[in-house]
Amino acid sequence: MNPTSSAPRSVTMEDVARDAGVSRALVSLVMRDSPKVSPAKRTAVLESAAALGYSPNRLASRLASRRTHTLGLLFLDLHNSVFADIYDGITEGLAGSGNQVMVAVGSADPATELEAVRSFVDLRVDGVILAGYTGSSADLAAALRGTPAVVITRELEVDGVDSVLTDDFRSGALAVEHLHGLGHRRIAHVDISDWLPYTARREGYLAAMKQFGLEPQLVHSDMTERGGRAVMESFLASGADLPTAIFAHNDLTAIGIMEALAAHGLSVPGDVAIVGCDNIEVAASPLIGLTSINQHAGELGRLAAQAMLDRAAGPPGPAVTRKLEPALMVRSSSNPAAG
Repeated sequence: MNPTSSAPRSVTMEDVARDAGVSRALVSLVMRDSPKVSPAKRTAVLESAAALGYSPNRLASRLASRRTHTLGLLFLDLHNSVFADIYDGITEGLAGSGNQVMVAVGSADPATELEAVRSFVDLRVDGVILAGYTGSSADLAAALRGTPAVVITRELEVDGVDSVLTDDFRSGALAVEHLHGLGHRRIAHVDISDWLPYTARREGYLAAMKQFGLEPQLVHSDMTERGGRAVMESFLASGADLPTAIFAHNDLTAIGIMEALAAHGLSVPGDVAIVGCDNIEVAASPLIGLTSINQHAGELGRLAAQAMLDRAAGPPGPAVTRKLEPALMVRSSSNPAAG
């Protein structure tokens, strides 16, 4: 090996222009698919580029045009398949738009979320979509630095940030109305941690319980299957009277509750009826049969993608909120109270 030899340099636009006998500016127009180039010149440039092995610096050209055609996607949790459903909706909504995506996970940690948003902004993304953001409006606005954004599952009042969500208050009320209509009167709610800014399902539950003159029973948990099992194991160990029905904040928690009940020889819905929320795919499995509140996750993703494309392409405007109505999906985990 010759120690003085250097690594081969990359082929540049100047090399292509020299080989094709045209200007660098014309090569740039060809690489950007400009209609201002004649077919003959375009062919000459492309043939020279292929012969020389030229690979255009797409990032540089995108930055020069003030658009990177790249979007940042931030998800709360990839272990919960509702976010996979949202992601599928987003990719469907972006199909054919020419946009690429970068994905980050916030893990219910506001500091991690903001670090991801700042990284997206530093990389000059055209916009950010956040599914399950847990931080404050002020912190998000500061991290975005004017970059357009769409928040899914939560409504925020931030300039340039649209919101796409399902009516969570109605979701909580719908669960109680269903269970009350089946004859249940002792209806508990397994809620999320107090510090998380997703309280509408709880508020809907409390409002419906008050409407029916029932005593609410709140138990806090995380949003996981493991957390649902732990809450129910603790409740059973306490010796307290079981509620006849439970509304869980999400489907994963509900499934964990069902597992703990089964481990203690209790039946669903014979001993305790269960209603979840999110309507993830596994909830509909005949082995689980979980009654759930459909949040239309895929549609939320598609709406968020369209809102992002509109926001990135159009002039600045006031924030827009799109809210969907939840739907009750009745399965075998809920039926009339015994006795």
